[in-house]
Amino acid sequence: MTVKDFMDVWMRDTTLDLKASTVQKRADIIKLYVNPHLGLKHLQKLTPLDVQQWQTTLLASRRRPAPGNARPAIHPRARSTPLPHHRGRRADPAGYRDEARHAAGPDLPQPGRSREAREGRPARIPGGEPSEVQALIAAVLDDRLYGLVYLALTTGMRRGELCGLRWSDIQRGVIHVQQSCVLVGNQATLTTPKTKASRRRIPLPPDTLDALRVHRDRQALERDTAGDEWQEHGLVFPTSVGTVYHPRNLLRDWYVLLDSAKVRRIRIHDIRHTYASLAIYQGLDPKVLADRMGHSRASISLDIYGHVFEEQRDRAAISLKDLVTRADRNSDPLAP
Repeated sequence: MTVKDFMDVWMRDTTLDLKASTVQKRADIIKLYVNPHLGLKHLQKLTPLDVQQWQTTLLASRRRPAPGNARPAIHPRARSTPLPHHRGRRADPAGYRDEARHAAGPDLPQPGRSREAREGRPARIPGGEPSEVQALIAAVLDDRLYGLVYLALTTGMRRGELCGLRWSDIQRGVIHVQQSCVLVGNQATLTTPKTKASRRRIPLPPDTLDALRVHRDRQALERDTAGDEWQEHGLVFPTSVGTVYHPRNLLRDWYVLLDSAKVRRIRIHDIRHTYASLAIYQGLDPKVLADRMGHSRASISLDIYGHVFEEQRDRAAISLKDLVTRADRNSDPLAP
C-alpha cells in the first residue's frame, strides 16, 4: 500500500462526522502537499528521514504547491489538520518531530509557525490607529458595506460570521452567533459554527444598533429595487438581491471601496484585529476579550495579542506620588 492509497482510506474512514469545509481543506492539503511528494512511496518503507525531507522541501518552497498543481492552498498544519496514525506513530511532521530534530539538530524549522514564534517574539498583528478607524468609517458611510464594517469594528466578528448573520440572530440588542458562511471548494455554504466558543452572545452598544438600523433601511430600498429578483434568506448582509454574500466577492468589493476612497488596504479580517487591539487599550481583560472574539481560552487571546497587552501594562506604570495623590483625592468625595 502506498502513502496515496493509505490517505484515500484515511479520508474515507475519518471524515464522516466532519464539516464539509474541513473535509475540503484536508483533501486540498493531501492533493497539493502530500501526494506529489510522498504519494508513491510504500507505507511500510516510509521513514522519519523521508518525512523530514518532505518537511524541509515544503518550508523551502514558501507555500508554493508542487509542480503540476496550479491552485495554491494553505500550508499543512499538524495542529489544525492532523494526518493519520500508522502502527502507533503519526505519519506527519508533528509525529516525527523528536526523531527529525535528533537527526537534523535543534534548529529544524516547524511548518505553520511564524518566524516571530520560532524566535520567541510576539507576532505583530495588523490593526489600526483611532485616526485610521475614523477614516475607514468616513469611507464607508454612504456605502452598502457601512453596517457590516461598523459591526465588525465594534464586535470583532469573523468575516464568515458576518456573512452568515441573520436578523433573527439579533434579539434585544444582543447578537447570538449561530451560523457562519464558509467556502466548500468555491461554494459559499451556511453552516453552524465550528466550535462551542464560536457560538456566543455579543451585546451591542447603542451606536452599533443605530448603524444596523441605517443598514436595515438601506436593505429595504435594495429589496424594493430588486423586485422579483430578490431572494429572501433573512440575512443581515446579503448581496443586492438577497442571496448569500460570497466571502471572496465581499473581499473584492471591499478592496474596490478602499481604493476608491484612497484608504490603505487592509483585509476584512484585519478589522477583527483592530477591534481587539482597541478594546485592550480601553482596558478589556483577556477573559472578556476571548469571550467576545469566540476564542475557547483566554490564553489564545494572550498568544495573539500579547504584545498589545504588554504595551498596556507599560502604560499602567504609576509612580508612588501619583498613587498617593489619587488616594488623597478619593478620600474626599467632593474633590475635583
